[in-house]
Amino acid sequence: MLHSNYLKQLDLQDIVVFLNLLEQRSAKRTAELMSISQPTVSYCLKRLRGCFDDTLFASSQGALLPTTKAEKIAPYLRVVVESVNRCAEEEAGWPSAAVTKVWQICAPEHFELSVLPQALQSLAKEQTAVSLHLERLSRDLPIDRLISGDVDIAIGFGPGYHQLHPELEWQSILNDQFVCLTSYLRQDAGKTMSLDEFCASPHVYPTPWLSEKNMVDSWLDKIGRARKVLVKANGYQACVNIIAAVPATLALPAKLLPLLRIPESVVICEPPMGFPQFTLDMIWSKDRSRSLDIGNLRRLIHSASEEIMNK
Repeated sequence: MLHSNYLKQLDLQDIVVFLNLLEQRSAKRTAELMSISQPTVSYCLKRLRGCFDDTLFASSQGALLPTTKAEKIAPYLRVVVESVNRCAEEEAGWPSAAVTKVWQICAPEHFELSVLPQALQSLAKEQTAVSLHLERLSRDLPIDRLISGDVDIAIGFGPGYHQLHPELEWQSILNDQFVCLTSYLRQDAGKTMSLDEFCASPHVYPTPWLSEKNMVDSWLDKIGRARKVLVKANGYQACVNIIAAVPATLALPAKLLPLLRIPESVVICEPPMGFPQFTLDMIWSKDRSRSLDIGNLRRLIHSASEEIMNK
């Protein structure tokens, strides 16, 4: 039934390796996803190349890019795997929502608090067979890992350097601004905090952001002012708890306000005039823009963020 003796050498694992390499663009990620060694991935790829008489993938700047032939044969090999899965499900009664796909996302706490719950609600309704693995965004965007495919999508704050990087594409998913939470001043809620009051107050600073000098301190520096940071804390709720205990101020993204427990002793007021605003941006590798898998993840995140914006 096979047209070539070479095709008889293939097994199902080779085909699954091929499809994962096509999506992940990384031998390392493919090995981790399939719980096999990288030498095994290399051996499978060697056998695939021999069977189809094509290199199938070429390395470019740390990513594996499919050849024209690889893209042509991919739909047929997907049908093979899908057909086998259907047979197994009918025979063994496997649930259709069994986790088969892992998306790797690098994001700040803002995304985890605001967008992620809505995205997971959508996945639950669709009973989609995927799992999201999140790691916290550190001071620098993981550009190399985005290009290599080790990270599918990163979420960063804009405007940022990622908007100028030639290997990256991006889309703003949320617009946000700051409010000031303070226990340093005794004033009416909703009042605008003056610049002098803001700079005189000790501050609690949520970390990490993308750089040592975050957007608030960069803005203060431009207008020749500065603030005193009392403590740097890892999470927004921890910052709120601190200012409830000691006189201090926190510049908090407004969209997070209803998602945190704010004690009655903490006053919520407007920031000084001219205070910076920002966007939450979704960032991915330009080489993976046409990937159906990345497209699905982008649509999921964008749809969840639209739900947040419309509330």
